[in-house]
Amino acid sequence: MRRTVKYALLVTGIFILFTMPLTVPHFESSAPYSMFNDSWDGLSRFTKLLYDEGKTPVPLLGPIDSYDLSGGTLLIVGPNVDYSPDEIKAIKEFVRRGNTLVIADDFGTGNEILRGLGLPMRLSNYPLRDFFYRIDDRFVIAIKITDPVLGRNVTEVVTSDPSAIIVTRKGEVYTSGTAMINFHRRAYPLLAITKYGDGRVIVLADPDILRNNLFKQNYNFLRNLAEYIPGPVYVDEAHHRNFNLYSQGTITIRRVLPRERAEEILLITGIIAVLYEFGLFGYMLRPFRWTLMRLFGGEKSLEDLAVELARERGWDEREVLEMLKGMGDGE
Repeated sequence: MRRTVKYALLVTGIFILFTMPLTVPHFESSAPYSMFNDSWDGLSRFTKLLYDEGKTPVPLLGPIDSYDLSGGTLLIVGPNVDYSPDEIKAIKEFVRRGNTLVIADDFGTGNEILRGLGLPMRLSNYPLRDFFYRIDDRFVIAIKITDPVLGRNVTEVVTSDPSAIIVTRKGEVYTSGTAMINFHRRAYPLLAITKYGDGRVIVLADPDILRNNLFKQNYNFLRNLAEYIPGPVYVDEAHHRNFNLYSQGTITIRRVLPRERAEEILLITGIIAVLYEFGLFGYMLRPFRWTLMRLFGGEKSLEDLAVELARERGWDEREVLEMLKGMGDGE
């Protein structure tokens, strides 16, 4: 085959590789607070934000103790299935090793984890109301953020039927002083952070803050939160009672090769062709050849070593020698 044809085929193959469609898996779910749910009550937008921030969201579809969570953040949002003692133990060890646990809950089973960890905080079983709200009194807003990272470019955090954190000394996000729970009026923390072993636990008293329908209103706060926690982020899907994957398929992404990238590919291909034509690959491979001789062959030539290796492996000796000659050796 003529060299011109070979080079044309090489360039064509490279262009096909960089422009062929890419197929990726796609899942959907109708469960509230699911990362696969792109409806108003799902977490798909926050999950994408985590991905954009380089935090690699990873779904946990089974019991937590069945996974080997190496490091990062365990995100538990709106759980309504009980946690087993083994799961609590696995969560405890995960955090103690220096990782982060985020519990976003109001009236679910989040208190089971807090109780199992022996932390001095709980989520109230009563709804919170305040004079400061959006639309109606269910959408209470938090107006005081004490943490400088979480509060960057944030003037308020919009909630939806939130609970509050009780039995804790301090928090990082607060309601106003007119908020009330079960006729007790004061400023209540909606987010609190505490150390646990070498790690930390972040408790958020309203999982709806992370939902798609409030994503736009809380974007700055959620972006700060995404930057605040380490990745990868393991998302607990197994403790949603009605979790399901009702749709499973693939998405085809068509890739277009930019002009600048095409020019780079042509330049690299041209350099490879010049090196091959002038036999420079032989000179580039000499250090590798010398290393092989020192390690395996003593005074033997690379051709002798190749023949011996071909005999041991049952390869065709002639083809092996032709391959070496093509790379510049033996010329």
